[in-house]
Amino acid sequence: MAVHNTTDPAQAQRALSTWLAGKLPAAERLEVADVVIPASSGLSNETILFSANWSEDGAERRRRYVARVQPAGPAVHPFYDLAAEARLLRTLHAEGTVPVPEVHWHEPDAAVLGAPFTVMTHVEGRVPSDDPPYTAAGWLLDLSVEQRASLCHNALAALAAIHRVDWRAEGLEWLDQPRYGATGLDQQLGYVRNAYDWTAAGGVRNPTVEAGFQWVRDNRPSGDETIVLTWGDARIGNMLFAPDLSVAAVLDWELAALAGPEMDLGWWLFLQRHHTAGIGMPLPTGLLDRDAVVTRYHELTGYKPQNIDFYEIFATLRGAIQMQRVGGLLIDAGLVPPEAPIRTANPANILLAELLGLPAPEGAAQSWIGNR
Repeated sequence: MAVHNTTDPAQAQRALSTWLAGKLPAAERLEVADVVIPASSGLSNETILFSANWSEDGAERRRRYVARVQPAGPAVHPFYDLAAEARLLRTLHAEGTVPVPEVHWHEPDAAVLGAPFTVMTHVEGRVPSDDPPYTAAGWLLDLSVEQRASLCHNALAALAAIHRVDWRAEGLEWLDQPRYGATGLDQQLGYVRNAYDWTAAGGVRNPTVEAGFQWVRDNRPSGDETIVLTWGDARIGNMLFAPDLSVAAVLDWELAALAGPEMDLGWWLFLQRHHTAGIGMPLPTGLLDRDAVVTRYHELTGYKPQNIDFYEIFATLRGAIQMQRVGGLLIDAGLVPPEAPIRTANPANILLAELLGLPAPEGAAQSWIGNR
């Protein structure tokens, strides 16, 4: 679900028609149609689906596009850079080993849609749902056990392909973010700490999260890190699957970074735990459990993940911070009562408390799921 969709489809159609005409000067009788803003387009950037029809050089053209619009108001993450995301996607599309949508244009001018946006080719496929979670409902549960296993193996192969990208040869050094710390874990720790301070700036502290930061400081792995291109939001719910269950596109790169592969694996394991134990649902048969995910990744890459317990807890800490922010946004949007404990009593925060051996946060557990 989107936290709060604000774009009017009719207004977006008019704005995109005028804007696209400037990008396609040879187009005649240009028409933007079929504008759809999915309610399930994510917890961050807004997504606009649309088609364009025109004539050019005597031929009729029809293209389907996706516009990814940066949040114009209160947002989940403290910082967005759609231009950088578009730059990364163009590099990966040219490199060719990771399936990503083709970026056609990035528009930095907020005057068109109210915020900067990127327009990409629409890729056909299905995404395992987060709302309701794919463990509870949706097309993934209609698959056979063998099909679910195939989907999971294909998804992990796509993750392995991301980590195999030669980021130095592709000129991706610019993903380094020294303002948060040294490359790798230090940088990720700095980013997550900044996200928590920003989230808690309104006065709602989170004792479980703060205990999590202490645990991370006390248990931080030492030694050299293997640095790879990390996706940042690694999960099957960010993948488009073709009818044969191959990965048609890997989506949502706003948190991409240079870090250890365990960062993505930890997030993958956290989200799977969130959608199973976190909401009281079993893992659908055929999907790989925690140990099998780590083993399969090792088989695919030849790299044996290190300190995976630490990285899963770190990912859960990050998830608890993100869900605290989402809870605040839902309250501010009037979708949840102001007195609701959703900011600290949510599945991610409860999982973090369990992993740290702490008492559960006070209040009845609430989730962003279903709050549309």
